[in-house]
Amino acid sequence: MSVATPPGQKKELGQILIQQGLLTPNQLNQAVSQQKSSGKPLGQLLVDLGLVGEEDVTKARAQQADMAYIRIQDLTVDKSVLPLVDAAVAHKHLILPVGKTPDGTLKIVVGQWNMAVMDAAQRIAAAHRLRIAPALATEAHLRSALEHYYDAAPAASSNGGAAAAPGGNNARHGVPAVIPPGGGEVLKPPPATPAPLAGKRPSEMFAAMTAPARPSAGLPGGSLDEIGGEEVGVDQPIVIQFVNRILADAIVKKASDIHFEPRRDSLVIRYRIDGTLHQIDTIPRQYQSAISSRLKIMAEMNIAERRLPQDGRIAVTMDGRAIDMRVSSLPTQFGESVVLRILDKSGARPDIDQLGFSPENLKKLNSIIRKPHGIFLATGPTGSGKTTTLYSAIHAIHNPDINIITCEDPIEYHLEGIRQSNVNEKAGLTFAKQLRSILRQDPDVIYVGEIRDAETAEIAFRAALTGHLVFSTLHCNDAAGAVTRLLNMGIDPFLVASSVIGILAQRLVRRICTQCARPMPPSDADLVAFGVDTDSPEFLHARFMAGTGCEVCGQTGYKGRASVQELLVMDDAIRAMVLQRQPSNKIRRAAIARGMASMRKDAASKVMQGITTFEEAQKRVYIEDEVEELPAY
Repeated sequence: MSVATPPGQKKELGQILIQQGLLTPNQLNQAVSQQKSSGKPLGQLLVDLGLVGEEDVTKARAQQADMAYIRIQDLTVDKSVLPLVDAAVAHKHLILPVGKTPDGTLKIVVGQWNMAVMDAAQRIAAAHRLRIAPALATEAHLRSALEHYYDAAPAASSNGGAAAAPGGNNARHGVPAVIPPGGGEVLKPPPATPAPLAGKRPSEMFAAMTAPARPSAGLPGGSLDEIGGEEVGVDQPIVIQFVNRILADAIVKKASDIHFEPRRDSLVIRYRIDGTLHQIDTIPRQYQSAISSRLKIMAEMNIAERRLPQDGRIAVTMDGRAIDMRVSSLPTQFGESVVLRILDKSGARPDIDQLGFSPENLKKLNSIIRKPHGIFLATGPTGSGKTTTLYSAIHAIHNPDINIITCEDPIEYHLEGIRQSNVNEKAGLTFAKQLRSILRQDPDVIYVGEIRDAETAEIAFRAALTGHLVFSTLHCNDAAGAVTRLLNMGIDPFLVASSVIGILAQRLVRRICTQCARPMPPSDADLVAFGVDTDSPEFLHARFMAGTGCEVCGQTGYKGRASVQELLVMDDAIRAMVLQRQPSNKIRRAAIARGMASMRKDAASKVMQGITTFEEAQKRVYIEDEVEELPAY
């Protein structure tokens, strides 16, 4: 029996073995069932059960990875290339160099082709300015060959065996070993560069970031601009250095996202800083493939697959800080677009009174989050600060007397003394499944990263109804719209009315740079659009400001961000409207009549305080006509 694999989809190991007639579907099913309890890799388990041989599994793995399979017994090893790989690295990663071609390609045989082995191979290539051509062999035969050609594996050095002292003699044939320095996923902060983000010539950052550490590195010309496109591969040291510098530079500049966008004749690199995209550099088109492949290798994605979107993650450390990056690749007209979302897990979490809430909203929020049970929702688009607000709220109520558990995708900040758990949808661990398990952990407070479906919502709402305090996020435009969204998801109006204690809608606006802020009178159109009462005391004492641009803010006039919110508190009148399935515009109008300050009003207040500008608020906050004096019903 053969199992067809859809075009463009990676074949599973078991499918390949079935196609080759080495395994039956029933045998595969039995092995998969045992794998869940044993925890062993499927290939190893199949060999241990005697269903297939190690050579069969290795051949299947080679086919799966589109690599050549090599029989070690049939190889003739060129002993002159053995010193290119240190014995510690060779034994640790099962890498045997076997020969070198005239065009500068080092042929290696490996037992696996995973992230650790790829990185080790890249560091070898970077040190010797070689390309790498890997092939796969059975691990048992490869270990025997390594014992034959190298001494027993020495203890790894303090830097993980990445460097060997010049003149070392760990290959059996007395040739000094040379192994690449450094490497790995530890980033160094980039050298200081001019502050402005806008107006920088692409060649400036490009040259600064790709300049080799020393002339003896042997890179042609010393920068990417001087290397012919045909010479650039993913294993070129200058590509690795350039990608690492971009990642480090983005972290230093506090970017939330990095975009690598292929165009017809170039690769454009942009950072999202304070919610706005800035073009940082433009790279010649011929380097696009090598840069995207390097990012995919770091994220443990399939570099051979360029026709389908992929997701992955990169974990890096810089200045002792652990930083995660979510990586997404998307095939486009001119090549793969790669976007990285930066999650600084060690980033400072602001206290709740530092989030920019008005005194009235802060008082209401503190009252809501200290209730013994119910559900509090934060709404808004991606990147509007919902998670930060809820983390700050959780921290504000945390004490040794209560048990707080989170269910996140992924964990964005580490909260001391709070149990945090990750969702893994690829493994079948959804928010709903995780939430059910959390309820058996005797929690007092639960944080659910996002309500995405009716099942998760149902469990969260019933948890709130049975004595738990639940925090979660929801994607919708305003606070009242969250009610409609929940009802449309199939949640019973009774559950919504009886469980919800408050709904926060939030946006982030850029703060005016304090270094270049200057008075800027508003236009009449802006005052009308935001419903500003020109006779109010707040307007008469207003400080309308704008940034003129300086080096501190990168000539943008803005530095940092502030939040604009509206906070709907559920009371008996609002609950009655929910039970009657009243539309969101009526619920909104009732909430405003009962004291809720709309986002438009909160934005206008922050403009009059000199925190942001009408122009910025118009970009970030959805403004609509609000007739607050209309009757609520």
